[in-house]
Amino acid sequence: MSRRLARIWRRGLPLTLVVALVLAVLGQAFAQPGPPGEPLLPNIEPEEVLTADVPIWTLSEQEAVEATLRAYLAGDPMVLDAAMALVDQHVVPAIAVLDRISTVYLPVIRRAPEVGQVPTPTPTPEPEPEPGEAADVAVTIWPRPSIWVARGAILEYEFRLTNYGRGTARETVVVFPINRAQVYGFYTSLNSQAGDWVRSVDQNSITVVFGPLNAGARRSGKLFMRVNENLPLPSPTRTPMLIDTRASYTFRDDARGGGQRTNWAPVLVGSGSVDAPYVWVRRTPESGPAGTRFAFFTNRFLPGEEVTTWLNAPWGVQALSLRGTANSEGSIELVLNSAGLPRGTYQIVLYGQRSALTGVATFVVQ
Repeated sequence: MSRRLARIWRRGLPLTLVVALVLAVLGQAFAQPGPPGEPLLPNIEPEEVLTADVPIWTLSEQEAVEATLRAYLAGDPMVLDAAMALVDQHVVPAIAVLDRISTVYLPVIRRAPEVGQVPTPTPTPEPEPEPGEAADVAVTIWPRPSIWVARGAILEYEFRLTNYGRGTARETVVVFPINRAQVYGFYTSLNSQAGDWVRSVDQNSITVVFGPLNAGARRSGKLFMRVNENLPLPSPTRTPMLIDTRASYTFRDDARGGGQRTNWAPVLVGSGSVDAPYVWVRRTPESGPAGTRFAFFTNRFLPGEEVTTWLNAPWGVQALSLRGTANSEGSIELVLNSAGLPRGTYQIVLYGQRSALTGVATFVVQ
C-alpha cells in the first residue's frame, strides 16, 4: 500500500509544480503595479520642502518680461547685452549647495488579484455597465525661477493639478521631459499619503503618478533638479541656452479618461536667477495714440483653454469683453482697440481659465 502511494505521489508532483507556477504567474499578471518599496528618486514630503539654494531676484513685470525675454526673442545682441548687464548688476551670486537629502521610503501598494466568476450552466449575457461620471483634469507646470536660472542652481518645477469634471480621476500620470546634458540631481516633493510617487526615471523623461483626485479638487507636487555648472553663458554673439520644457499627461476615471500636453514652461540659463510671477506676453506696438490697435501674443497657456482679460487703468480695474481660446500649442493673440482710452499707461492682464496662469503687458496711449 505504501509503495502504491509513493508511485502516485511521484506521478502527481510534476503536475502540482505546474499548477503552482501557473497560479504564481496569474497572480503577478493581475497585480496592479504600485509605488516601490524604495522610491526611484529621493522624496521630501510637502511640509518639509526646502527652498532653492540660489537667491532669486524678483523683478517687476516690466523689468523682467520686457528687458530679458523680449531681448532674447528679438535676437538683438546689443539689447540682450544690456539686459544681461542689468541682471549681473543686481543678482546675488550663488551660495552653498543644498544639504544632503534623506530618502523617504514609501509603502508598497498592490491590489489583490481579482477572483474569476464561475459560469452558470446557462450563462446569460450581462449588459455593459453605463460609464460613470467623467473627470476633467488640467495639469499646469510652473518653474522657479521662471525666467533665468543660474548655472549650478536648483531649478524647481511645480505640477498643479485641478479636476474640473464631475467624476473622480483615479490616477493621473505626468511624463516630464529631461535633458541630462542640461540638468541632473533630481529629487521630488510628493504627497505619498495621497498616492503620489515616481513610476520611472529614464534617459529622457521622469514619470510621476498622482493618486485619486476628486471632482473640484486641486493638488500639487514638485520636481527639483540642478542645472549643469558647465553650460555656456550667453554673450553678444551667443544666444542664451534654453531649458525647453513641456510635459504631457493622461488620467483614468470611471468614464473614458483623457489627457493632453501641459503649458510650455521654458527657462533661460544665465549667470544669475531671475523670477517673475507672470507668463511672457509680447505687445505690438508699445505705444500709440487713442484708437491704436494693440496686439498681445503669448504661447504659454494650456492648449485649448479660454483666456479672458481685464485692464489695469490709471483709475482702477476695468473689465474687458476681449477673450479668446488658445490653440493646440497654447498660443493666443488678442487685439485691443484703444479708441476712447485717455492718455496714460495701462496694463492688460491675460488670465487662463484652466491653468490660472496670468500674463501682463504694459502699453501707453499717447
